[in-house]
Amino acid sequence: MSPLWTFLPLVLALLSAGTPWRFRGLSLFLGMTGLAWGVLGGMGWASGLGASYLYLFLLGALTLGLAPYLPAYLAHHPREAHLYGLLLPLFLASMAGVALASPGLGFLFLWEGMALLGYFLIALEGPNALAGARAFFLASRLSGAGLYLAFLGHGHVGADWVWAGLLLGFGVKAAVFPFHAWLPQAHPVAISPVSALLSGAMTKLGLLGLYQSRYWFGPPPPWVGWVLLLLGLLGAVYALVRGLGEEDLKGALAYSSVENLGLMLAALGAYLLKPMPVLLGAFFLHQVAHALFKGLLFLGAGALGERRISHLGGLFRKAPGLGALALWGMGVGAGLPPGPVFLAEWQLYQGFLQGPFLMPLAAGALALVGALALYFYVRLYGLAFLGLPRGEAALHWTQGMRLGLGVLAGLLLLLALVPGLVLDPLGVRTYPNGLLLILLGVLAGVFYRGLLRMPMRAYGTWDCGFQPLSPRMQPNGLGFAEPALRLFPFLRLQVGEHPRLEEPLAEVYPGVGRIYARLAAWVQTLQSGSLHLYLLLQLLTLVVVLGVVLL
Repeated sequence: MSPLWTFLPLVLALLSAGTPWRFRGLSLFLGMTGLAWGVLGGMGWASGLGASYLYLFLLGALTLGLAPYLPAYLAHHPREAHLYGLLLPLFLASMAGVALASPGLGFLFLWEGMALLGYFLIALEGPNALAGARAFFLASRLSGAGLYLAFLGHGHVGADWVWAGLLLGFGVKAAVFPFHAWLPQAHPVAISPVSALLSGAMTKLGLLGLYQSRYWFGPPPPWVGWVLLLLGLLGAVYALVRGLGEEDLKGALAYSSVENLGLMLAALGAYLLKPMPVLLGAFFLHQVAHALFKGLLFLGAGALGERRISHLGGLFRKAPGLGALALWGMGVGAGLPPGPVFLAEWQLYQGFLQGPFLMPLAAGALALVGALALYFYVRLYGLAFLGLPRGEAALHWTQGMRLGLGVLAGLLLLLALVPGLVLDPLGVRTYPNGLLLILLGVLAGVFYRGLLRMPMRAYGTWDCGFQPLSPRMQPNGLGFAEPALRLFPFLRLQVGEHPRLEEPLAEVYPGVGRIYARLAAWVQTLQSGSLHLYLLLQLLTLVVVLGVVLL
């Protein structure tokens, strides 16, 4: 059966956008879409229909989380709510279309449409979002240029050039180092549902494209695997180190996305060098887990009226439900066992250690990434949810938002209990992660009941002899990470009254923008008003097109 029927609820969601019941219609029809994509994608993946259906399942899971969350969230953005109600269903449809499309003009049309809709969704937040939207636009232009080179050059240029275009086209969208800078710039300025879709879903299309390209354009040259492996690990380490000094909560989550995407790129690169099922299992399981836990964390960040980490604190006491859900998401993101990210990284270790030549050395880099990720999330959760409140952070934590986050947290728990949903179709077997999770839960329950039965004594927190404790005694976001940041001299760290950490790669996209502007100015000089020049240009274009077709 064609999957096109699953797009019908999105059409109904668009039609309901202009009615007085637009929020209810949006929630209902997005829920129907998420359910249809989840069921169809899960059945297609289990039946061996291909990676496109796993992506459809992943997108359906995120849409199910968005369905109850979005109306409650947009109620706080009444001015732009109708535009978001129109653009978000179109954005979802374009991403699902890219996943299911065959290579060709239709694929490129959907790819460019997805990029354009993503730009509009970011830029909709106004002048403050201009820099992030511009970085996303330039990244999309780079990505498009790479794909045009690969698609138009296939059969006319060598495989090295085709794969260079594919690496640029799909790699930029998957935030490959050093072209990842658009992600930390776009996420803090976009609204939380858009951030959840950009990080959880759209970046995965770059990974899916790189994986499918083997079947579309033939086997890649060996250097492609090494490039993906090296840039993936390098980007993962860099993103975590830079993210340790990030002040914006969503910006820090964006750097975490770059880290996770780097590990997925490294898994794919290792698989291209030595096709082992365990590497493919790490590649796909990490994608689904990342989409779920990052969707959970970005939507959770949308409940906060203040995102500066040094101005947060004590959120767990203020909203224990949000604190518990964020703890579950960040625990999985830190790669703690028996979460699905740990399971994916465990398989990645096995694949690296069985790999050829220098690949076993990558296991050392993976261990460094694991340690930095734990440090990263301890900082993030400790400063935002524990300790004393540093300010009066507003909280928008409605019933619909709780339900949306609960859906994603439940699906993440299901994935931890039954990882075979993703791994079995690949023929990958692993240890009984679900039993381990249940056993740990039972032990934690017994330990907690034991603590409750112990005699309790209430006393004040040790305060080093000073009274009373105040928020100023707590470290700020940069102070907590400063000892670790000093170990990496490439970072330009400024301490003092106004501490700041600069982004060493901040000039990547402004540089691309300057080159783009010069090219545009050069092309503009062709508009001279001379009829002879226009005829000459048409003749030259015809000769080039004929040359490409005949060759």
